[in-house]
Amino acid sequence: MAQRPFQAGAVVNLSDGESIKETVLVTVPRKKRFHTQYLGINGFGHPSQSLFYALHVTTRSRVGIYPIAPSGISEIDEPEFPTRYFGSQGVILYADAGSNLIFSVARKNTTGNVRVMIDICGLLVDA
Repeated sequence: MAQRPFQAGAVVNLSDGESIKETVLVTVPRKKRFHTQYLGINGFGHPSQSLFYALHVTTRSRVGIYPIAPSGISEIDEPEFPTRYFGSQGVILYADAGSNLIFSVARKNTTGNVRVMIDICGLLVDA
């Protein structure tokens, strides 16, 4: 079974008034499966906001939604984004050939802008 390392990343920006946004993080190539092994999140927003992050992965034609829990929060000296939400974690997720891995960010309090970066790595494996 041929396999090779693979990494992808994306940025999601929520503008003032927006509550949810999704982006395609990667489309798995045909005849390959993506075995996700690790992911990292860096989010920038406001201290009064709770942000929800999730990865949508299709395995055996079924979409699973996997919430991501950042492990840290810190204040930073940045007027537009005074709070940083961050974390990384090992994960084991398998994505079907030709499927999209979708990253979503949601919030209840829609005041101000939010920027979230995600990076994932793993292996592309022959299907």
